[in-house]
Amino acid sequence: MAMSVVGAKIALEGVIIKTEKSIEREVAYLKELADDRAALSHIDQLQADGEPLPSNNPYGSFSEWKDQIEKEIKISQNSLDRIEIEKAELMAFNYFVETAPEE
Repeated sequence: MAMSVVGAKIALEGVIIKTEKSIEREVAYLKELADDRAALSHIDQLQADGEPLPSNNPYGSFSEWKDQIEKEIKISQNSLDRIEIEKAELMAFNYFVETAPEE
């Protein structure tokens, strides 16, 4: 059985709200990405200066520490990429809800 336009619009209302909430997290991901990049830079500087790992550092080596930060950078970047897709989807959802004839 095919869904009516009215039914599709009702279904999309929840999707639109969820998508808007996801997009609102963009600033948090940008901040996290900036923090992770700064941490990676700091680690590189410590390593270049020949400094030992800080005594309270839970990582066994600079490489292990850097690997973890690089994973976190990739996760944040993937989240930001996903948000860009969600922005396009939101535009399409809103356009459909606003313009699709209900006949």
